[in-house]
Amino acid sequence: MIRSLWHTSTQTEIRSTKVPNNISLKHYVESKYSMISLGTESLVLNKRVPKTIQNYMTIPYMEGSFNLPIKYGYALSGIIENGEKVHLMHPHQNNCIVDAPSIFNACQDLPLKRIPLISNLETVINAIWDSDIDQDKTIAISGFGNIGSLLAVTLKYHYNLNVKIIEVNLWRKLKASELGFEIYEGNGSFDIIFNTAANEEALQFCIDNTNEEGQIIELSWYGTSKTTVKFGENFHKNRLRLIASQVSRIPIRKRKEFDYYKRKLLAVDILRHNIFDKLITTIIPFEDAPAFFNALRNNDVSNGLIYLIKY
Repeated sequence: MIRSLWHTSTQTEIRSTKVPNNISLKHYVESKYSMISLGTESLVLNKRVPKTIQNYMTIPYMEGSFNLPIKYGYALSGIIENGEKVHLMHPHQNNCIVDAPSIFNACQDLPLKRIPLISNLETVINAIWDSDIDQDKTIAISGFGNIGSLLAVTLKYHYNLNVKIIEVNLWRKLKASELGFEIYEGNGSFDIIFNTAANEEALQFCIDNTNEEGQIIELSWYGTSKTTVKFGENFHKNRLRLIASQVSRIPIRKRKEFDYYKRKLLAVDILRHNIFDKLITTIIPFEDAPAFFNALRNNDVSNGLIYLIKY
């Protein structure tokens, strides 16, 4: 039996369907963990995906529509018939029947709970590629959630760079401090700020605290939310660069060196460090996932960094 998570206009629920009879040319994946992309999935279940980009936001094996109901999700880890571990872009589902090209199996030395992080690590890699980081730049990350924590750990442990964390949530500030990061306490400005906080106040803070000809790398996705920022002050005076970064396309300057497969291999290499397990703060049994998403509708989710569903 295949059991999938569905969002309707009023609630999130688990629906069951039978396994199709003819799956001889496909892979059968027994799901182990799937990652919740908290910001994106909150926009999806609250119908805040702009109509103009709904086709662009469609993911593999999604069913329904962004007008709801919808079967949605992001990335998962699982085991295929020969016992190999795999990474897969797929909605939250206990078992998956997929075409061979959907399978990524060059991740055998990663723990199953770390494999779903590959997709968001690719987002982090793109953001780093979009920036002009080097040892002489002062760097900050605004927001220490899923993407912010992955980015901070990658810059510190893979690129050997110092970063400060800008965060208003006390729990996340303490978590960042426990992981060895310096917390911004209102002192100084930066050459590069990565914004992952997905709100206009954070973006305005980045604009107001970036040095001359500095960069603001915007990783947040705002959906249908309107954002108001002041471009007439520090942004104009300091000749700042505001750069939109997202995962679906590799930056032009990197396309001769990297394709999507090679970017995934880089993500796997980075994820070999055990520090990433400390970012996985919340593991939710699949049976409890509807209650979690129903709480998310009301912005009533407990503090955490990376949230996984366990099957």
